[in-house]
Amino acid sequence: MNFLHLLSYEAIQHITIHCLNVPVWTTSISKKTSPNSVRFKAWNGQIVEAGGVVAPKILRDDCWLTDGQWHQAQFMFQTQDTGLLPIVDVYNFPTTKPGSHYHLEVGPVCFL
Repeated sequence: MNFLHLLSYEAIQHITIHCLNVPVWTTSISKKTSPNSVRFKAWNGQIVEAGGVVAPKILRDDCWLTDGQWHQAQFMFQTQDTGLLPIVDVYNFPTTKPGSHYHLEVGPVCFL
C-alpha cells in the first residue's frame, strides 16, 4: 500500500450507505449535518467527519427520509493526500429500531 501512496498524486474512493428509515448524515431536507452523523477512519488514522478539516463530498443523501423505502447516502473521498485512502472503518452508525436498517457498500480506491 505504501508503494501506491508514494507513486500516486491523487486518490478517490466512493462509499454508499443504503438506509431504510434511519438518517446517517443529515436529519432533514435542510441538509444540515447531524451531530450524530457517521465518521470515517482513514488509512493514516485520521478521522474524516462533517465539519472536520477533511470532509467527504456528499453526492447524494436521501437517508433522512423515513417513508418506508430504501434510500442512499453517497460519499466521495477525493484527495491529494493519498495516505488518507482507503477508508478502513466507519464509526457512529445510528442505533436501529424495528423497521429501520442500513447496509454499507465500500468501493475500491483509485490511485492516480
